Amino acid sequence: MVAAHRYAQAILDLAQTQNATEEVYKNAQDLLFILKANRDLYNFLKSPLIKSDKKEKILRNLFEKNIHSILIQFIAILCKRRRENILPEILNAIISEYKQRNNIITAQLITAFKFDEELKKLKNASQIELQEIVDESLIGGFILKTESNQIDTSIKTQLQHLYQKFIQTNSLN
Repeated sequence: MVAAHRYAQAILDLAQTQNATEEVYKNAQDLLFILKANRDLYNFLKSPLIKSDKKEKILRNLFEKNIHSILIQFIAILCKRRRENILPEILNAIISEYKQRNNIITAQLITAFKFDEELKKLKNASQIELQEIVDESLIGGFILKTESNQIDTSIKTQLQHLYQKFIQTNSLN
């Protein structure tokens, strides 16, 4: 959404002038998480039946003490313009824009077992936002996913490939 992207750029530009980009980014992540986790709040925000000024008052009461003033003021502006329903998209855009500006790559590492401490050190020391997922069905190996690539070295996938070759070889005979 073009409007969400423009809002995100403006918010991050303003945050940069106040040396608050990191805080605004983390607040955007937290707000988005809350909206996704709380379906009632999400529906409240999207509802055309509830007046925008009431939404602003409730959102301000909920978040004013924990969210940077830039985002609080922005939510107030959105409500005044009756655009609060696009807040989740704007929060997503803020997160994406921040990652792009800071060269942060989001990667998902799926393994059969819990991560060891050495991997966690790597995660904390780099410009990679690593999401850790344990999937015991992989048996062993890992799957690494980024925005544009996927590396799959899991035993599960290797067994599936062997099975497909076996089926093809036997069906040819």
